[in-house]
Amino acid sequence: MRSFEIRRRAVLPILALASVALMAPLAPQAAAKSRSNSGSTPGPPRAFTGDVGHVTGNSAVLEGSIEPHTFATTYYFQYGSTAAYGAQTTAANLPAGTTTVKVSQTATGLLPGYHYRLVATNADGMSVGHDRIFTSKKKPTITLPKVFAPTPLGGTFTLSGTLTGVGNANHEVVLQATPYPYSGAYTNVGSPILTDATGKFTFHVSNMTTNTKFRVATVGTAAPVYSFIVPEQVSVHVVLKVRSSGHPGLVRLYGTVTPAEVGAHVFFQLEKPAGAAEKAPKTEQFTKLENPKKNHGKSEMAEELHPTFLTKFNTIVKRGTKAISRFSAVVNVTDAGHYRAFVSVRPGPLASGHSVSVVLHAPPSSNKKKSKKKRK
Repeated sequence: MRSFEIRRRAVLPILALASVALMAPLAPQAAAKSRSNSGSTPGPPRAFTGDVGHVTGNSAVLEGSIEPHTFATTYYFQYGSTAAYGAQTTAANLPAGTTTVKVSQTATGLLPGYHYRLVATNADGMSVGHDRIFTSKKKPTITLPKVFAPTPLGGTFTLSGTLTGVGNANHEVVLQATPYPYSGAYTNVGSPILTDATGKFTFHVSNMTTNTKFRVATVGTAAPVYSFIVPEQVSVHVVLKVRSSGHPGLVRLYGTVTPAEVGAHVFFQLEKPAGAAEKAPKTEQFTKLENPKKNHGKSEMAEELHPTFLTKFNTIVKRGTKAISRFSAVVNVTDAGHYRAFVSVRPGPLASGHSVSVVLHAPPSSNKKKSKKKRK
């Protein structure tokens, strides 16, 4: 009897310990093994960044795949001009599961050179895919008009163009310039602006006072895209006036040139009739776009202004004041029509310019002689 009691007292503590062990929670390793045996694989999801799929002018489709690892998963793509990204797609959800799922989302404003990656999150944590860089065989370009008329001194220069390629809509572009003698680096003119839904943009530069070379550049890309160079000329300001002498056909043509251009040549020109062969001075030309790689900063000249004019008289600009210079000539008009004063200046900070046209009348005798010649 005494022996039985001793044995019972020894067994009770052992049974108590076994009971406590059965009631304690499973260790993490045991829990993981238990869930694995039940057919699930716990843990954070695995995100794999894929390629860029369908590309349009304003957007591109980012692709990837995700292993959800049992739990419901939320995912999105990050993208931007650097590995810091800065933009992301709208988050989307995957149901719970264990099968690898392909995913894709549309990103707007994506340009070649941009970084992107896939991000996935579930109840056990987050996973990010490898950083990738979007490349495209078709690089974005900036198109501009082919020729530009000179801007009058103090006037406003307007430059419109189009950004083409992926992400051209609502993308930042900036106007850059270097003034005559074009030895300085290009600097931004004002703040960047956004292109519209089709990639179009327009810049306005007021109070132009010197010849300037312009270009347009994209903002926020790993490698900026530059337009061709626009060598815009600023023409001198010319005013032409007429004073009659009282004799038919004999008039005084006079005016001013701003700023002072002492010694410059003044050409009084008649609007060219159809079929006339003489051309206006070579200095009267539109400027054309420059290709920095081909021209190395030398401007190309385009066709002459139309309509062209015939030079009938000429004189020299003389000293006036510190700000302006003057010209004057007494001429005998034999050909009636619209005349202007074209002032030719040497290459420098300003370009040649012309006045508004005025009407000059010829004496009746001149008109009769012309009629007889036509009849013959």
